[in-house]
Amino acid sequence: MIQEHGFHGCPVSMVAKNAGVAAGTIYTYFENKDDLIIGIYEYVGEEIKKYVSERDDNSLSFKDRYYNYWKNLTDFYELKPSIHGFYDQFLNSPYNSEEMQNKPNSWHDFANAFFEEGIRRGEIKELNPIVLSILVNTNVNSIVRIKKNFKKKLARNNMELDEISHLIWAGIKAD
Repeated sequence: MIQEHGFHGCPVSMVAKNAGVAAGTIYTYFENKDDLIIGIYEYVGEEIKKYVSERDDNSLSFKDRYYNYWKNLTDFYELKPSIHGFYDQFLNSPYNSEEMQNKPNSWHDFANAFFEEGIRRGEIKELNPIVLSILVNTNVNSIVRIKKNFKKKLARNNMELDEISHLIWAGIKAD
């Protein structure tokens, strides 16, 4: 609903009606609408982490793990467009405040640890793992959005966006 109507166009009463519960029920679990939105954000982060981490195999080379990470994150967003839309919208909203960014985030922690391991293994350059996470995750996010919004144009021009993952790998792999 938030993806369709935006944060401000989605009152708690609408959420409650869609869920088939009274608005008071929502307020039993969340203090206010902002608390609900932050709760959804935290849930979404857990879901992304769970999907990607459960499909990670640390017995593989980091290169193979990187491509699996890319594929799994892409697959998750494509399988769950409402989660992708919410997450993208949240990150680009005032809800993503400095205070919110300083809170623990299991998805970001997993992603950062993932790239830290690649550095420790000597398979990727010694760069800030947060920068590496941002580089990969924002590109996956953008590609999923482009595939959704320009599906016919991509097909018409026979464009394959997987090349982007190869370009990024070429830029981060250890020499």
